[in-house]
Amino acid sequence: MIQTVKTVILVRHARSVANDDPSVYRTTPDHAIALTRPFDDPDALAAGDALGALGLDPALVCSWYSPYLRCRQTQALVLGRAFGHGAGRVRCRESFLLREQEFGDWDSLTDDEIAARDPARWARRARMADALGRFYFRYPDGESRADVAARITLFLGKLHRSRYDTHVVFLHGVTQRAFRMAWMNLPAEWFETEPNPANASVLQIVRDDDGRWSERALTARS
Repeated sequence: MIQTVKTVILVRHARSVANDDPSVYRTTPDHAIALTRPFDDPDALAAGDALGALGLDPALVCSWYSPYLRCRQTQALVLGRAFGHGAGRVRCRESFLLREQEFGDWDSLTDDEIAARDPARWARRARMADALGRFYFRYPDGESRADVAARITLFLGKLHRSRYDTHVVFLHGVTQRAFRMAWMNLPAEWFETEPNPANASVLQIVRDDDGRWSERALTARS
């Protein structure tokens, strides 16, 4: 089988208003949460500099993004900085498969609030103290981290069916780890010990001439 993909660049969204004030989740749907600085976020601009330093031809790059507002805003900042007027030549594609983990009935609640409102299921969650248990625990009417990894695996098929060999993917913290887990064939224990990447961090995954994949952080990861 001919392998088309040679380079994947993962960019976590820049700092959002919910990163600064988690109470925003109580009043704003997750998909509508914006960046704190949607027009001039310094970390997103630094990510654009890191991407631009690779010297890529924008016409040969496919950019994928989560439909959540903060990812779309990050993509605009990063691609604009990296390619300038050439940013319009990048092939941009949205995928709902890149959305962040869904926390269902517990979304926006603190641990203490969950324990008070849903003690039985919170106790079950608390009993899953090891990494494997946390990975498979499904939030009520939401997703487990295993669910996220499963849908990200579906997304990988889109990359492999693409004619592009370079892909930039704008996504979230949990989905970034799920992507790396699926792409690099890493175990669930790795997922639970690996921290979320920093906001606007850039990670390059590249394939060498022998078909081996390796990671390289282009900016800070945590």
